[in-house]
Amino acid sequence: MIESMVAFPLALGLILFAQIGEVRREVRMVVYWLLLALGTLIILAGVVVMVAPHTLNLAESLLDSTQLGWTLLIAGGLIVLPTFAGTRFDRRSPSPRLAGIPWTHPVHLTAWALLVMFIGSNVALTSLESLSEIEITHPLTIIITQNITFVLAALLGVGWGVRRNWQGVTRRLGLSRPRGRDVWLGATMALLMLMSTMLVGALVTIMFGDGLAESTGFNQQIIQQLPGVGGVLLMGFASGIGEELLYRGALQPVARLWLTSLLFALSHIQYLSPAIAIIFVLGLLLGAIRDRWGLNTAIWAHAVYNTLVGLFALLAMNFDQLTFGM
Repeated sequence: MIESMVAFPLALGLILFAQIGEVRREVRMVVYWLLLALGTLIILAGVVVMVAPHTLNLAESLLDSTQLGWTLLIAGGLIVLPTFAGTRFDRRSPSPRLAGIPWTHPVHLTAWALLVMFIGSNVALTSLESLSEIEITHPLTIIITQNITFVLAALLGVGWGVRRNWQGVTRRLGLSRPRGRDVWLGATMALLMLMSTMLVGALVTIMFGDGLAESTGFNQQIIQQLPGVGGVLLMGFASGIGEELLYRGALQPVARLWLTSLLFALSHIQYLSPAIAIIFVLGLLLGAIRDRWGLNTAIWAHAVYNTLVGLFALLAMNFDQLTFGM
């Protein structure tokens, strides 16, 4: 929890700095050097973890130091290489593009670096023998804090206060005034998404056996610590708002549907297994909803979907306890 409270403000500060770098050349170069330094530090940490795990008290921990080391090396490389290339191509006009994205821009390189670190931290945790070994305390506080960070990252990431005013930000994200149609259409889409992901889950179970068991246990550990139905509602709507603003609002117009859905899937540690197919399909459906009916509807669909999944899990756990008591 303490690490998150430190990491989130630093990430937001880096995003804001990158936005300033979009309009000021001297700041632009500082952003490049910061990203290069960050990637280099991650690579050095990977080397240390692999060569001398005892220096980080990993020798007797539950973490696989080799897997963790390789994760850090790859993550650092994925930050350093495009950033270094960006400094070489920065002065070209027009800006070099990859799949239509002007990737040398500070804000895009920063977004890439933060996504790599976020996904890399999730991958690193899979070096544990089981997700059940992860001790989760105050999950609702973590979820709300993380999604507030997602909201701020989305707003700052599209230039709020630097390159765009509030109207420009809402237009860029795809937000509009709340309408009744958004609510009922989002709820309808949530039910369709629930049926679709249940179908994908059944296929994954048939193909990979108990591939869903560990992620289900991880989810149950979180649900058990939530303060009842109210906690499930807060979790559902916080994640629906935060994740949709970040992924479908800020990222999807730039990275497009398939890449955004892949990044969305990789950012969920509990699905880093064959069950990742479920969250990938969910990302595709939410992205399609965003493109067809707008971000407001996607937010409602995601929030209602998460709430339904949480309520079903809560009901199932209480039913098991009731059955055991009988």
